[in-house]
Amino acid sequence: MKEFFKKYPALIAFIGVAIILTLIFVFYEVIYHAQNRSQQKAYEELGKNAWITDLSNDEEETDTVDPGKLADEAAMKAFLENAEDPDYFKKKIAERPNFDKLWEINPEIIGYLQIPDCNIDYPVLQNLERRDYYLKRNIDGSNGFPGCIFAENINSADFMDPVTILYGHNMQNGSMFGQLKDYFEEDFREKHKYIFVYRPDSVTLYELVAVSPYSEEHLLVDDFVKNGQSFMFSGVKRDDQVRVINHLKEFNSKLAYFAEGEITEEDKLLVLSTCSGARARNIVAAKKLFTHWY
Repeated sequence: MKEFFKKYPALIAFIGVAIILTLIFVFYEVIYHAQNRSQQKAYEELGKNAWITDLSNDEEETDTVDPGKLADEAAMKAFLENAEDPDYFKKKIAERPNFDKLWEINPEIIGYLQIPDCNIDYPVLQNLERRDYYLKRNIDGSNGFPGCIFAENINSADFMDPVTILYGHNMQNGSMFGQLKDYFEEDFREKHKYIFVYRPDSVTLYELVAVSPYSEEHLLVDDFVKNGQSFMFSGVKRDDQVRVINHLKEFNSKLAYFAEGEITEEDKLLVLSTCSGARARNIVAAKKLFTHWY
């Protein structure tokens, strides 16, 4: 054995380093997956316990008539009249997260994103100081994965921008935005074409209009300063919803899907974005159908 060590010292060193690296990798994977499971379980418990259901649907009389709210209520009524299962949507509109409970966990929760019957069922967070603050931070503020679903600080927290983009990790276990890739399948699109965004005072229903691969390019224009110098991502302005869809069409992917009908300057878009490998992203876009105010 001593002869072997003397004869092949480089090989022994190589094997030793390989063993150490393997142990480090295994340790990292164990910790990584354990942390993911723990955080995902916390999200699931939150999804079960932090909800309010009010089926009374009492309409309050108000002295001030808001034309925008009246238009939304008319749009909701028309939608429910033509929906295949209006009772289902009435229930989804009546139930909402208890934001008082959510804010006890983190006051930077600005909404709640839910796509029924799939894994996308999460609070939405936003940090006003750093646009990517929650990329590697969990809802409890801990560092690591799976992170949070978040909006950058260039978007308004009230989801009233013509284009609002939400980001989340493409987790291998299908959590967070891991299921966005399934939207490239027609059957999945048909079963999950409605997206709910809950706010403390409202719920907005969106309908799917586009699914597309995309480059790593930042989709929205964003100014930032580094070392005293100003930079700008060459994206689309957050008030140009028409250009966002055209931008995706210009990407010219054979995998892309676009619903019939045109996006106009009157529409509001919700865009879900996640990475899909090196230098690539998956994009799912939906347009607002109506907002119901509590």
